[in-house]
Amino acid sequence: MSRLRVALWAACACVAAACAAVLPAGAAYAEDREFCADRPGLGTPACTLAPGDAMVEIGLAAWDRDRSRSAIEDDITLGDVLVRVGVGDTTEVHLGLTGNVRQRSRDRASGAVRRLSGIGDATLAVRQGLAGANGPVAVQAFVTVPLAKDELGAGGWSGGVLAPVNLDLPGELELDLTPEVDLVPNANRGGRHLAWGGVVGLSHPLGEALSLSGEVGVFRDDDPDGHSTDARFAAALAWQLAERVQVDVEADAGLSAAAPDRTLALGLAWRF
Repeated sequence: MSRLRVALWAACACVAAACAAVLPAGAAYAEDREFCADRPGLGTPACTLAPGDAMVEIGLAAWDRDRSRSAIEDDITLGDVLVRVGVGDTTEVHLGLTGNVRQRSRDRASGAVRRLSGIGDATLAVRQGLAGANGPVAVQAFVTVPLAKDELGAGGWSGGVLAPVNLDLPGELELDLTPEVDLVPNANRGGRHLAWGGVVGLSHPLGEALSLSGEVGVFRDDDPDGHSTDARFAAALAWQLAERVQVDVEADAGLSAAAPDRTLALGLAWRF
């Protein structure tokens, strides 16, 4: 398993380097494209990269805190990496690797502390624009490769399909919709079941380089051992420092028992 992790990390680096080398070939296609980053936020954009262009998106740090009657759990994730490459006029491929995950759980009754750490799962995906390079509609299919320890990842092979929609509204508002259906492993590792839901959000520019977004995401997990609903609200700021560089910050609040109570995340995106 460790060799597979190393190979996937090396693949991310090689893809980014190769796309940087062919930048002049893709630059002409990118002139009429929006800056199209997946982060921040819960939803997914409908735009795609130009052929030969690449984007590297890095989750520098993310912190989740979840309080229950029995325990308090803190999860810190460092160094998430997503590499996206345009391979057609409206088609791109993705390779994502969850970074180092550090989980700390404290039992409320006994005070005992349990710690886990390790690399998370990997994700492979393809996005196809259905109405142009800048949206407003696309479809994305993905598969998750289980690399993490049981409690730090999905616990097995999984996959899904989502259909992002981005619609312009009056007053420079944008309405973002991301319905999704997944097939995920059962908690008892015996078979798979459906998980489904979606994200609804609004975004608005605060200037030429700054934008604010607010989203509500609801996902239903129909595990045979117990159904659950993860509902949360997310607010994010994205600041485009330069034509090809963006930094972002996001804060989430849990709206249901199955969601973390709060999440804070910081990251950046760099288009080659």
